[in-house]
Amino acid sequence: MKQFAKILVATDTRLDVHPIIDEAAEVARQNGASLKIVDVVPEIPWAARMMVKDHENIRQLLGREKQEKLDALAAPLRDQGMDVEVRVLWGKTSVEIIREVLRGRHDLVLRVAKGHDSRHKGFFGTTGRRLLRDCPCAVWLVAAANTPEYKHVMGCIDTSTGHELDAELNHKVYELASTISRQHEARRSIIHAWQIEGEELLNGRIHREDFERMRQQHRDYVEGVLNKFLKSHDIQTSDADIHMLKGDPAQVIPSFAEEHGVDLIVMGTVARSGLTGMLIGNTAERILDDLKCSVLAVKPDSFVSPIKAGEYIDVSGKRSNEVGREAK
Repeated sequence: MKQFAKILVATDTRLDVHPIIDEAAEVARQNGASLKIVDVVPEIPWAARMMVKDHENIRQLLGREKQEKLDALAAPLRDQGMDVEVRVLWGKTSVEIIREVLRGRHDLVLRVAKGHDSRHKGFFGTTGRRLLRDCPCAVWLVAAANTPEYKHVMGCIDTSTGHELDAELNHKVYELASTISRQHEARRSIIHAWQIEGEELLNGRIHREDFERMRQQHRDYVEGVLNKFLKSHDIQTSDADIHMLKGDPAQVIPSFAEEHGVDLIVMGTVARSGLTGMLIGNTAERILDDLKCSVLAVKPDSFVSPIKAGEYIDVSGKRSNEVGREAK
């Protein structure tokens, strides 16, 4: 199944290895997709601009250096017959990546989970988290290692809410987790974490039989709606790779991933606000805090990024009128 048509690789040319280039090339081949590799020249800090008179020339030099490195990264793929475009972007990394997504109508971004100079203490860097929040397309944050060889792919779904956005994300997550596991000949796990709202308050304050009956009824409901979803994909909850995890998703999902050697998690990230610029869900944020593996995050088609496309400035400083649409 072809899920992506235009792939953007947001790399950091200062890194010694580039694990996402080969992975992106393989995804492009599998999907018959176009491939573009970009890097960003950041703004020079205000203090440095005050002290260095020719700071703009230095920035232009950085841009030319990045252009040369991007061409070098693309060369082996071009030698293999792939049509690979490269581009240097200028400005704040996360913002410019998203603007390029909007201008080029890309439907997948690959990025190393943590950049060369990230100040974020967690496994995922600041730029990665901002992409998860504001990028209108799927974001694949790859652990900084050699070319990924995924052995265990986990898809996280939630069929119990009855919300149409969750239903859309569930199908996307299931299809992507299944496709990637097949391509990598990896183990696949489909996870549904569930809990009872206010369970701790009720436990011990109502009769034990009533409490156990309530918990069993809720579990039966969760299993029932999960089974309905799974039947649309010709599987059921009794299959070995389907797991209903009892507990707080932010705790049981990272624990399962670590215990079972999961190296890629596919998940939805958007809170069900229905508003323009929907924020990453609180549960997804908490899950990410404890993950130590690659993540592929998807959003519903209705998501609209709060970032505007804007214009493109090339290495020579020439401005382009290439202004794209907002995500729909």
